[in-house]
Amino acid sequence: MSLSHFQQSPVLVAGLARNCGPRIRQDISRLHQSLSDCQNLSWLVIESDSSDDTVLQLEQLSQDVPGFRFISLGQLRSQIPLRTARIAHCRNTYLHELRSNPIYQNLSYLIVSDLDGLNTELSASSIESCFLRDDWDVCTANQRGPYYDLFALRHPVWSPGNCWDQFAFLLDHGVPHELALRGAVHSKMITIPPDENWIEVDSAFGGFAIYKVSSLGTATYHGLSATGSELCEHVPFHAQLKEANRRIFINPRLINTDWTEHTRHLQFLPTLKRRCKLLTKSAITNTLGQQTFNWLKSKLASH
Repeated sequence: MSLSHFQQSPVLVAGLARNCGPRIRQDISRLHQSLSDCQNLSWLVIESDSSDDTVLQLEQLSQDVPGFRFISLGQLRSQIPLRTARIAHCRNTYLHELRSNPIYQNLSYLIVSDLDGLNTELSASSIESCFLRDDWDVCTANQRGPYYDLFALRHPVWSPGNCWDQFAFLLDHGVPHELALRGAVHSKMITIPPDENWIEVDSAFGGFAIYKVSSLGTATYHGLSATGSELCEHVPFHAQLKEANRRIFINPRLINTDWTEHTRHLQFLPTLKRRCKLLTKSAITNTLGQQTFNWLKSKLASH
């Protein structure tokens, strides 16, 4: 499918909202601007469990933005106590709408986007880069900083399993907390340059993804593993697509944000390393210099 096909085809932007009142309008505006060349754009937001004015903001958006709809599922927490199970339930709601509501019967593309203020770097050019090739069924986002969404990521070499399961395993077998966190999680938060080749994965999300509706089949989201533990809902959803021989990619040029709350702490570590190297090269021997050097070494060891 070409870029012109995307721009002329019916496109649905779907997302979830919970306590997004202060930023939901800005998020929708930013997405709308990035998709301004789409001629047939509609919106569907699934809300639940908000305690702020999210529903009020969504009601106002439904009046102000053409094609904007939302469904409020009310308070789900008492019925579905586990967070990932609630998220899966909400995502399945927009899938049900997509498949059963006549207004979406001719839909060609589904865009799934976070609506929590994440997509600050998204642009029309980053979205257009997805259509430089056509061998994908799902195209997912990259970040200008380290890749953060390890919970949704599955790749046979990079991250074949749940990084948090690996972290728990290391802790259970005597690895100190910081070393376990670094080995299981932080070491996988690599920075992917925008000019890098596309990365085919078994699952990914990163806060923004484009799906070809014809590739979705009957796949559904699940937020719990077979043993009942919490699981990223994207992983089993994408597993069903992979079983149908669909192809999922991270597009390095599909930049949607910079550093996130999950990766911002990693900015401190390179700075410490550089300072330690400078102090070592300068061979500081005075008391103040030595104290500074020892302080930096202790901080580096703690990260």
